[in-house]
Amino acid sequence: MATFKPADGMVLDALLFAVEQHDGQVRRGTDLPYITHPIAVSYIVAQFKQSKHLSELVTAAILHDVLEDTATSFADLATRFTPLVASLVQELTSDAAEIARVGKLEYLKSKMTGMSSYGLVIKLADRLHNILDRPTQKMVADTLAIIAHIRKVRRLTAAQEHLTERIVVVCGNADHGGHGRP
Repeated sequence: MATFKPADGMVLDALLFAVEQHDGQVRRGTDLPYITHPIAVSYIVAQFKQSKHLSELVTAAILHDVLEDTATSFADLATRFTPLVASLVQELTSDAAEIARVGKLEYLKSKMTGMSSYGLVIKLADRLHNILDRPTQKMVADTLAIIAHIRKVRRLTAAQEHLTERIVVVCGNADHGGHGRP
């Protein structure tokens, strides 16, 4: 039995749920609580995307790492939130075995090429926040390769194009000692 939340309560519920699920986790390279990352990703999604499903997209952005990093299940998300939210979070979840098989760069190029339009917006917002947060030179180079690849092989929406442009600018600043800050 579904227990869908009204749109205005779903985002708050997602935030509270993600805080609980990510409790004790810290962002790599910082002492910040991990939850700061999905919150930042949700803000980026809200900044770049207009949609009648924006509350579900923001909710999925807040929850984008819970299947990968916690004991949360797809069924938990589908029941507590909506099937769209659960499907997006599942789509954003990395397959560790496939990464080990083909390498992270090739995995991400392939994954992002085949993502749904909504999934790609959230993934690009995730990548933008990662690039803004102390990127390594390898991360910058890989990100530029991913962006070049998806621009070449798929049609991008206006929001996706704006996100990719922003990512390229931030990567250029990181390459010049700007630590990802524009």
